[in-house]
Amino acid sequence: MQITLYTPQFKDQWDQCVRESHSGCFLHERDFMEYHAHRFEDHSLMFFDNDTLVACFPAHIIDNNLKSHRGLTYGGFFASAKANLFSDFLQELIDYSKNQGFDRLDLKLPPQYYNPNFNAEWSVLKNNSFETSQESVDLVVDLTQEWQPSPKKTIGYRNGKFEKLKLIKDVHLKDFWSDLLEPQLMARHQARPVHSIEEIELLQKLFPDQILQYGVEVDDMLVAGITLFDFGNILKVQYAAANKQGFEHNAMDFLYLEIIKEAKEQKKEFVDLGTVNHPDGSVNEGLKRFKQQLGATTTSVFELTLSL
Repeated sequence: MQITLYTPQFKDQWDQCVRESHSGCFLHERDFMEYHAHRFEDHSLMFFDNDTLVACFPAHIIDNNLKSHRGLTYGGFFASAKANLFSDFLQELIDYSKNQGFDRLDLKLPPQYYNPNFNAEWSVLKNNSFETSQESVDLVVDLTQEWQPSPKKTIGYRNGKFEKLKLIKDVHLKDFWSDLLEPQLMARHQARPVHSIEEIELLQKLFPDQILQYGVEVDDMLVAGITLFDFGNILKVQYAAANKQGFEHNAMDFLYLEIIKEAKEQKKEFVDLGTVNHPDGSVNEGLKRFKQQLGATTTSVFELTLSL
């Protein structure tokens, strides 16, 4: 097996390998990765068996550590569905990293339900002395099981409170960013979205069927919104925000419930509501409870490290 450093001439092969993999999605295609290429020193790797690309490994370098991948929801190996060689890929990667003189190898794993081979790959990683460096709590609605949101969330359907709310699809990203998302993040956390409005608009142009924007209106005014990443069998909530009027009308409850109902109708298997950890790693219990009342259950998301 041969490891080759990614260069743009391999873009089409890289993207095809990601699309054929078990757990890759549009996040790992080069058009998505390269919108923020200026933020990372890219060191993505390709694994060839003879002349056939069998696996991709999105990665970058920070402080002489090889990481997969801080700029993406998750990283790791994305192998052709025909290539069941995880232990071989991992050993090749470890040997390569040592030969390159890296100090550490860091892996940001997907939630377990993203990867059908998670348990087997986890065992291989642990057998190769990878240690857990971070564990986050993710909330997911499993639509392969009976979905049971709390009556506290669905009461708006019964008491008429939701009747004033109108679900809007294809909301302009700029309206959501400027009117709801940026003001809420700044007021609550003194923070900005990971993506600027220019970046998310560019990404939606590149991936119009995968980056979706929904909203809720009251009297023709946008009061809540949600940005979704569609991974096929998984729908991921990327951003959600509301204004004062939206919270008064329980618009976020309505919006989440409608999104999950639509995902169920579309035969999706999971709705990923995201992690609930504060920056210091502690759990935001209020946010966790809110998502559990929507019918979500908890799962762990791991970052692993190997000292070389």
